[in-house]
Amino acid sequence: MNRLLRILVSAALLTYLGWRTDWSSVRDAFARLRVEFWLAAVGLLVLAQCASAVRWKHFADSMRFRHSLGRLTGFYFIGTYFNLLLPTSVGGDVVRALYLDGRSGRRWAALGCVLLDRLNGLAVLVALACLAATFAPLAIPAWIPWCAWGLAAGGALGLLSLPVLARIARLSPMRREQLQTLWRFLRSPRLLARATLLSLIVQAANVLAVWCVGLSIHAPIDAAYYWVFVPLISLLTLLPISLNGMGVREGAAVLFLAPFGIADGTAVTLAFLWFCVTVAVSLVGGVVYLAGGHAKPDAASTPQWGEHPGLPSPCSTLEASNESVDHHPDQGRTGQYSKAA
Repeated sequence: MNRLLRILVSAALLTYLGWRTDWSSVRDAFARLRVEFWLAAVGLLVLAQCASAVRWKHFADSMRFRHSLGRLTGFYFIGTYFNLLLPTSVGGDVVRALYLDGRSGRRWAALGCVLLDRLNGLAVLVALACLAATFAPLAIPAWIPWCAWGLAAGGALGLLSLPVLARIARLSPMRREQLQTLWRFLRSPRLLARATLLSLIVQAANVLAVWCVGLSIHAPIDAAYYWVFVPLISLLTLLPISLNGMGVREGAAVLFLAPFGIADGTAVTLAFLWFCVTVAVSLVGGVVYLAGGHAKPDAASTPQWGEHPGLPSPCSTLEASNESVDHHPDQGRTGQYSKAA
């Protein structure tokens, strides 16, 4: 879906919500806004980004990218900044991969590292939604747990299909190598245990941040229910159907909070202030990008699907091949492409 269509979808959703929302309730919510709770939400989301950078470093170290935690944290914040500017969070992921690569000639390995980091976070997010929807001490409508478990089933099926897809003969050898490498890392118990623990911290901080936003406007929402609707709305905003989740976030908040008698105006205000927290943290990434001293990645090195051989394997042979790109006149993009062919 192109950018113009995403803008139209967001505009249509926001127009519909604006038409049906009682704006006096929105005005009242802002009138009683407690800024200290909103600022606490910003602080929690900053901590979540820092924990995400630590998780990403585990994957980067496993793929032999030698960046300090400080630099990777800077890259992570820069990625959040570009998430704000670009249509979806995929744009920020590509920027993170470019910084991680650092012109080392290992662009696909960098993309694979970002993908593993993203998959781990999403898996924990879905699991958290399933557990909360199943065991929350509330009378939750049946369709909400069904949505959560349906997402979990789809995600599990996708992960389990990786080894099968890696054996499809019609795929190029490099594509099969990408899938096999991802599957090998997903079966690394120690790496996944560390990353999953950090993902739990990240997702808990995200939920607590939205809870603080709710407290800031005195929203009458049971604290246990935040653990249900925040992960589900977060997943919905990742769908590439709107501009940065605008419209989807607000509409989903109205949908998930309506069964508990929360007024549309309160739900829309909560979603809007939640988005403002995200914007504030993204602007921190903008400051890092403009003044953090990180070298800007070369735009010409942006990886294109099908242009470059597959994700490098962590085995020593491929690692040696990657390291020699900058030292041999016959290697580089052209030499590697002919080798892949």
